[in-house]
Amino acid sequence: MVMADLAVVGHVAIDKVITSTEERTQLGGPPTYISLIAQRRDLDTVAVTKVGGDLLSGFLGQLRGLGVDLRGQRIEWAKTTRFTLDYRGAERRLSVESVCDDIRPEDIRDLPEAVLISPIVGEVPPPTVSILTEAGFVALDPQGFVREIHRDGSVLPKRWLDERLLRRVAVYKSSDEELKLVTGEADPWRGLRRILGMGAEVAIATKGAHGSLLLTLGGRYRIPAFKEVEVFDPTGAGDAFMGGFLSEYLRGEDAPWCAAVGGAAASCVVETIGACINVSTRQLRRRAEDIYNGVVKL
Repeated sequence: MVMADLAVVGHVAIDKVITSTEERTQLGGPPTYISLIAQRRDLDTVAVTKVGGDLLSGFLGQLRGLGVDLRGQRIEWAKTTRFTLDYRGAERRLSVESVCDDIRPEDIRDLPEAVLISPIVGEVPPPTVSILTEAGFVALDPQGFVREIHRDGSVLPKRWLDERLLRRVAVYKSSDEELKLVTGEADPWRGLRRILGMGAEVAIATKGAHGSLLLTLGGRYRIPAFKEVEVFDPTGAGDAFMGGFLSEYLRGEDAPWCAAVGGAAASCVVETIGACINVSTRQLRRRAEDIYNGVVKL
C-alpha cells in the first residue's frame, strides 16, 4: 500500500441513478468522491476497499485518474457493490443490487496516520474496525452502519451505536437523520453533544441545502450552504463534504473553516453528473470563503 495522508475505508460502488428524465450508471462510494476532492486540495489518499470482477474498464480508468489504486483489492469472482438511487419521488429511494466482499482485518496494512471509516453497506465488520481504531487519527461517517438491507434489496434505516468505536473517533460526520439513528436524540444539537461526550473533537450534522451544524470543544456553529447552486445530481455530496473537511482539518485548520471547505466541495459535486467537478481550485476556495463569511457562532 502506498503512503498517504488519509486512508478511506469503504466500498467503491456502481450507482444506477433514476430521475424523472433519465436513467444512468456512474461510479460512487466514499473512496471515489473523497479522492475527487482530495486531489483538488492536495491531500494524498489511499482507498481500502473491495470491488468485483464486473467493474468495467471505463470505471477502472476513472478510478485510476482519481488516484484510486485497486491492486490487490479486486475480487474477480465477486460483484461490485451496486446501488439504485431513485430520485423520482419527494425523497430518495435507495436499494441494493449486490454487495461486494467485506473489508477484512487481513486487508488492513501499512495504514497512514489518519483513517476515515466510511462504510456504505456495513462492509467494515467489528474485527476490522478494531484494527482501524489503532490509527493515530480516526474519522467516521456511519452511513453504512445505519442501513438495513431487506430481502427485496430495499434499504431502510436502523439504529446503531458502537460506543467503543465512537470513543476513538476524533471527527464525526453524518446527516441529521443518521445522527438520530446513532444517538437516539431528536434534537441534533443534543445528538452532537452526545458524540462529543464520547470523546470526539468535532461532530457535524449535515442538512443538505440548509448547510450543516458543527459542534466542537470550543463552541457550536451554524454553517450555511453555498446558495448559488443548480443541483443536477445530489449523489456523493456527503462524501465530498467529508473530503473537503478532512483535507483542511488534517493540516490543522480551525473547524468552521474546514466545514466551509466541505460545504464548498459538496456544492461543486451536486452541480455535475457523477464523480466530477467543473470548478478550479481557486473557485472552490472562493466558495469556501463565501460560506465561511456566513458562519454563525451560536
